[in-house]
Amino acid sequence: MGNKNKLTHYERMERTLESLTPRPETFNSVYKPEEIRADLRMVKAEKSTPEFRKGEERSDAKILEVTFTSMVETGDWFSEVDRFAEDEKYGALITFPTSEVDDMFNHIDVIGMIQNKTTGGEVVPFAVDMTYNTTQEKLQKKFSWAHEYGNSTSRDNAAISEFGAVEVKRRANGEEYVRIYPTPSVQRDGLKIPGFASAKYFEDMNDPWHPIHKKGRIPVMPRFVIGYSADLADVLAKGSPATEIKEKYGEQEYLRRRRDYLMAEKRAKWCTLMECAEQAKQIAAMVDRLQESMAENMDKEELAEAKKQIAAMKEYFSGALEMAEKEAENNEHEREAGLYAQGDKVKKIILAESEVAYSRWS
Repeated sequence: MGNKNKLTHYERMERTLESLTPRPETFNSVYKPEEIRADLRMVKAEKSTPEFRKGEERSDAKILEVTFTSMVETGDWFSEVDRFAEDEKYGALITFPTSEVDDMFNHIDVIGMIQNKTTGGEVVPFAVDMTYNTTQEKLQKKFSWAHEYGNSTSRDNAAISEFGAVEVKRRANGEEYVRIYPTPSVQRDGLKIPGFASAKYFEDMNDPWHPIHKKGRIPVMPRFVIGYSADLADVLAKGSPATEIKEKYGEQEYLRRRRDYLMAEKRAKWCTLMECAEQAKQIAAMVDRLQESMAENMDKEELAEAKKQIAAMKEYFSGALEMAEKEAENNEHEREAGLYAQGDKVKKIILAESEVAYSRWS
């Protein structure tokens, strides 16, 4: 009989995620308590809408986020060791799951922090929105989110969430339902263009006493949409096979599952490299070619920071892809994974939609 007290892969991942996810309730030293409560009311209201359940991609999406961050860091997907080991300013990539508020309203699942010669030794944040969708309409929406944060109304009244207002209405039959009114763009700060995001509830849960970035808001950072097909996600969500598989099904089955997992991981890595490198180029080109009339309405310091960030991310991701391509020349497994990624359905749609979205703004 199995050990009833032994955690499953999903339970382990859920506990890991819970321990690393910022909780808005602990941000009383950063925001007013009534402001935090207003944001949490927005989360509760959003969850009660039919559209929320309809919009969920897959039940194990959060588990895949933990798996992704673990693979990116421990697997050194961006070849940081080979590229920056001799760099005195180098600090290894660190990833963080986002708060439920930022996931829901700022449309980001993971925040990464890099520090190396491409960033001039500074810590540069970037955001990731993960998807496994093949629906063009839903992917188009992911590239339509503009960089916005704050609320001029909530600054005067902390009981109002910066993300919008909630109203309980009643149908003709007496049934109550929740209506959410997003904050009008005119009341919000930000660049008002896609390709960048903000996070309100960031906290370094790995090292709260020596955080890589202060607790609270990250006003601006590049945002990348990444994903890969469901067949890869299915394999990765199950995790690398445990020794129990060998005991239960034999070594041959264990080795098969292990081989499938390692190949899925390599394929996911290549999808991520291609998506991040290409989007970084597209976003950098967009901000470099912004019409003067648009740039005039932006905060000059914020725009300058955004340009500096995306220039660093462009160099960082293009260098990582070049390193991977060089390795693939003498490694058939890497070469096969790269060829797979070129044809991955989700990756192809992501890059097609990102090209359309970012070229529209320049």
